[in-house]
Amino acid sequence: MSLVAVLVVCAQSGPRNVRPEAARADGCVLIADPRVVRSFVGTRASEMLRAPSSNLVTMSVTYSGFTPQAQAAFQHAVNLWSTQLTSPVTIRIEAQFTNLGGNVLGSAGPWLVRDYPGLMPGTWYAVGLANKLGGVDRLPGNFDIHASFNSEFDWYYGTDGNAPGGTYDFVSVVLHELGHGLGFLGAMNVSGGQGTWGNGGYPVIYDRFTENGAGQPLLGFASPSTTLAAQLTSNNLFFDGPRARAANGGAAPRLYAPSSWQQGSSYSHLNEATYGVGNPNSLMTPALSSGEAIHDPGPITRGIFEDTGWTAGPTLTTPQNLRVVR
Repeated sequence: MSLVAVLVVCAQSGPRNVRPEAARADGCVLIADPRVVRSFVGTRASEMLRAPSSNLVTMSVTYSGFTPQAQAAFQHAVNLWSTQLTSPVTIRIEAQFTNLGGNVLGSAGPWLVRDYPGLMPGTWYAVGLANKLGGVDRLPGNFDIHASFNSEFDWYYGTDGNAPGGTYDFVSVVLHELGHGLGFLGAMNVSGGQGTWGNGGYPVIYDRFTENGAGQPLLGFASPSTTLAAQLTSNNLFFDGPRARAANGGAAPRLYAPSSWQQGSSYSHLNEATYGVGNPNSLMTPALSSGEAIHDPGPITRGIFEDTGWTAGPTLTTPQNLRVVR
């Protein structure tokens, strides 16, 4: 079977020289909010960052178009993720600077695989997660994550979260985009008034936890259908996993589902209005303000990752450095 290009939340393209159980996902984006709201959500993993040998997963990066300052900031974000998740298999990342156009700060996605041992049948997984669950490299010789960053922005490459107004904190953008590459994404789309789910008829593991406010699973709606489109643009979508609920005070976290479908933003992010600037769960929302810095995935994102199959690192109690200047 050959896979056909399918546009979900991240634009899909067919496999290149890999097994038919694989597809590449691109296009989960972070949007630049021009408003200046200086804020810093610090990491909970500062102790582990002082001892890199204690990292729980190894990430290898191939850089294209990076200055030494940009590469150092990217590596800092890699080190932050390396303290959050566990895997015996190295995660390979391809990172480039390019003109993404408009207000897009960054874009990233993983290779997806399905139907390997250790995976839920008929379900796509980010290959880094699939490798972790199987303990072997499912796509040797391929990058696991492809990430692009807009060369047209004024970036702040410091690692202290002190991004001046008028700049965008590069560590935060990298941390966000790697989150998509590690599996914070689903396979839903709205086009021409029709809502669809799945790639080649199969959902991503993330999709198996999504529901509307009445508790109805989105995978229970017909695809394609106007009914599913209405759900996906209802501002009433949630991720209902036990770890994510526990991280959100027992309630299912709200996902971003604006009334107008936003390609690359809708559905595969937490809700911006619920987890706004300065909120410890704001990393995986769809926009980043000028001067805003978020250097921690946050409890909800860690919960979502655990629900989908990742094993999280130890819970750390380092107080977060939270600063908001309006």
